[in-house]
Amino acid sequence: MFVHLHVAAWALAFISFGLAWALYWYKKDKPAAFFHWVTRVLLASIAVTGIILVYRYITRDMMGDFGPELVVKTLSGLWAVVMMEWILYRLKRGGVFKGFVVQLVVMVAIALILGFGRLPWGFYP
Repeated sequence: MFVHLHVAAWALAFISFGLAWALYWYKKDKPAAFFHWVTRVLLASIAVTGIILVYRYITRDMMGDFGPELVVKTLSGLWAVVMMEWILYRLKRGGVFKGFVVQLVVMVAIALILGFGRLPWGFYP
């Protein structure tokens, strides 16, 4: 159940992130702030469901087989969450954010490949 909740939270977070980005880009600060807040709430739910999933991996003795991959996926997921927040913060303040976007794309790609394609409880293994 937590896998589906985690994936749904990521999907909703990316939608809210895209809306906040577009609204900040077009200088619509009030609605952008709302979607920025929604993105933060969704990022918190992603963190909670991610911690629950990592705990379940550990308690079911899957760390021996998938330990390093789980650590890399966890760190890349956390870094992606941080990059989403930093990108929106930089957009709001008018700063440079291109490097953060590159980091976000790389970390999301790593998390998706490991989460869906390699680790158990994904959709493809």
